[in-house]
Amino acid sequence: MKNKLFGFLAAAFLIFSCSDSELVNMKELSNGAKLYKNNCANCHQEDGSGLANLIPPLYHSDYLSKNASKLPCIITQGLGGEISVNGKTYTMRMAAIQHLNKEELNDLCTYVLQKFPEQAIQPEVWKKSPADSCW
Repeated sequence: MKNKLFGFLAAAFLIFSCSDSELVNMKELSNGAKLYKNNCANCHQEDGSGLANLIPPLYHSDYLSKNASKLPCIITQGLGGEISVNGKTYTMRMAAIQHLNKEELNDLCTYVLQKFPEQAIQPEVWKKSPADSCW
């Protein structure tokens, strides 16, 4: 009983001590984590480590950091050709994920760019490039 009460009080404290923007970010991260697990983790792995020499890592990826503004387009259009990630060359095509609505795409980008780069990348960087204006 004490554990349930403590958990409730802790959750209430977190909710009431957060600003509206922090609550929105927590919602985006939570939804983004689910979307990542369902759409990306099979290839990029849950920890973002990639898959051997076939699929590049997202975790501490120099490519992701340099191309953060293109992430919505990469997700919705896919990516082909040769890319270099952390000094290693990858050629396997990434399939497009076209079934996400704008809110889901926002949440997924927020999650990926907060979790995997060495330094979190703020939404202002990639929101300038919405998926409907790709390439």
